[in-house]
Amino acid sequence: MLNTIDRTGRVLNLFTAEAPEWGVTAVAAALGLPKSTTFDILTSLAEIGLLQQTSGDRYRLGWRLLAISRRLMSSSCFNAHTHHTVTGLAKHLSATVTIGAWDGQGVVCIASGSASRTPPVLTEGTHLSGHASALGKLLMAQLSWAKVQERIDRYGLPALTANTVGDADGFRTQLSNVHQRGFAIEHGEAVIGHSCIAVGLYECERRMIAALSICTPSTTMRARQDEYVRIAQRTARTLLQHDASPKRQPPYCAT
Repeated sequence: MLNTIDRTGRVLNLFTAEAPEWGVTAVAAALGLPKSTTFDILTSLAEIGLLQQTSGDRYRLGWRLLAISRRLMSSSCFNAHTHHTVTGLAKHLSATVTIGAWDGQGVVCIASGSASRTPPVLTEGTHLSGHASALGKLLMAQLSWAKVQERIDRYGLPALTANTVGDADGFRTQLSNVHQRGFAIEHGEAVIGHSCIAVGLYECERRMIAALSICTPSTTMRARQDEYVRIAQRTARTLLQHDASPKRQPPYCAT
């Protein structure tokens, strides 16, 4: 990856709901970059609308990102019907239902619905754990092990609970099991007392474009795992078939 692109991505990742504004000095210190380089990146991003400059020479995310986000959603197979389906299924199962995709660094939430306000509850754009979530395990299983190992070397496998997989060999075994089963499952790795299964959403040429998960209390999941897998797979087919039309290429299909 070009250094400029890598640095730009790292700069944008600093802007969060908890830290919405950054100055040149703070960004340079956080990323270990020269202030002159940091200044050039921030001003360039502001010029193209990805950042906006506030008072006191500070920066926050720019409104052009909203336009890009809307274009992304309108050009994908995820729309208002997706949210309606996810919310309806969550209420029907008294569960949390989430659709997520791999964005190159981790799993990003596309849509999520929950029957209650108890964990895990996600919002659109939230990043999920790659190694501890069922969504992450399924999506990372589509990567080469070299890519997975590179990510482990960079970010590690931090423990979210006492059940979180913590070593590369154990994680590799989990990914191998995902390939064999065709779906992913985790028990209490992300949230104690909760378990999740995840199935893929595929393009017709068999490339996984996203994944759908169902999360429930672990006791419920252990008793109804096979049923939830079938429901998730059927929902994936419904979502993609609903989107398929002669005007959209390529058409989508599900396993």
